[in-house]
Amino acid sequence: MTTSSSKKPPSNRLAVFLLALGMTAPLGNAAEVELRLAIPEAPFHVIGDPVPLRWEFVNRGDQRLAFMWEGCCRLNGRVTASLGQLTLHSDPATSAAQLTAHLFARAARLLPDKAAIFETKLGDWLNIDRSGEYKLTARYTGLLDNQQPQVGRGWQLWKNSATAEPIRATLLTPNDYIARRNQAEIALRLDSPDRLLPLDPTMLELELLNLSETPKTIHWPSDFALWFLDATGGRSPLAPSSIRAAPEKLVLAKNQRLVKRIEITPGAFDGRSLEQYRLFVDYKTATSRTPSNAVPLDWQLNVADLQQLIHLASGGAKTGLRNRPLKLMRLHLGELRQTLGQVPASDLNEKGKKLLKELQLSAALKPFSKKPGLVTVKLGITNDGSIQFADEALGQAFQGEKPITDQLDDLLNIRKHLGWTVAIQLHPYVTTANKHVAAAFEKLKSLEPRLAKPIILGPLQN
Repeated sequence: MTTSSSKKPPSNRLAVFLLALGMTAPLGNAAEVELRLAIPEAPFHVIGDPVPLRWEFVNRGDQRLAFMWEGCCRLNGRVTASLGQLTLHSDPATSAAQLTAHLFARAARLLPDKAAIFETKLGDWLNIDRSGEYKLTARYTGLLDNQQPQVGRGWQLWKNSATAEPIRATLLTPNDYIARRNQAEIALRLDSPDRLLPLDPTMLELELLNLSETPKTIHWPSDFALWFLDATGGRSPLAPSSIRAAPEKLVLAKNQRLVKRIEITPGAFDGRSLEQYRLFVDYKTATSRTPSNAVPLDWQLNVADLQQLIHLASGGAKTGLRNRPLKLMRLHLGELRQTLGQVPASDLNEKGKKLLKELQLSAALKPFSKKPGLVTVKLGITNDGSIQFADEALGQAFQGEKPITDQLDDLLNIRKHLGWTVAIQLHPYVTTANKHVAAAFEKLKSLEPRLAKPIILGPLQN
């Protein structure tokens, strides 16, 4: 289905002239593009699955068409999901990078009476968090006013819109999916420790039981996937999903039990937030699907963990390990400030005590700039020549009465824990004497070899 453009079509003479020059003319009302939407047939999909959402465009006219396919950036396309009184709409993209990327991108082609198919994921368009049978539809505009795709001779630009007929799909939350586990022919029971280990593998045991009247063939581990659920009950993105094991073809007789071990390697959760997760194993074939029970799995670094990590890290990197304990603590500095403050220094050697102080200061500074990269520290110069942090929160991270030069020295010494490169800007008051500004530059000069760039003078303060 299409909606018509408000612009009048060019005359035949103008169209022929533009084609002769290798240029394109806008389409009139005669152009028609049919849009079809499709999701793989299945009794249900679990929210968190990478559910394919297929877009099929069919050119019902006799002209060769070009349009802008923008995938999941949500510029030209819109998807709507309805469940009773609930209606969800895909939000248009607002990122400057996305908008720019599609201004002059290569156009997609539609030949007369031919289809062009594009694959996306349902999660690219909508955030669905409720179980139910959803009615899904979509609308697509071939070309926005600010888009200028590069097309060759003989191709017409499709600027109209097409709307797909509704389709239906049943979606289940992970919790609702787990609640259906007793309906399966293969029963799965998962046992695990209550927490993930920071430096050692975490071992799980999965028991499989054939409840059917016939033998069942299972492909291990390709038929199985790990699902980690966060505090909201949704699938945690970027968490490990594959089970690493040698492939096996298993045949379970009636009522036969089989136990398989699953290893979660150290580092699998290095980049995930420290919180309480739940884990279940998903068993999926072409014809059936069933989950295991969900078990709690805590990912935390407590005082005892940190004490051990600091002890190991202060001993330096082991051959080939690149000091994994230190890397782990650095990754989670933003979450460890309170726990680091509880680690008793008395149980550490001198190197450990030094590292503990560095990590405590790093954790206190982390909120100032959470991402690695260039950090500009702004320093005010008062009328009496005193130098102080312009950002009060930055100054509060340093405890004690150290001179500002010593505080900056401490910051530069621990910047490697934060992944920072540091620059300094001086911001004197309008009434600050020039001699005080010159003195500040001289006082801080010794720091410049460790700075990303020379100290500069910033805007004056009122």
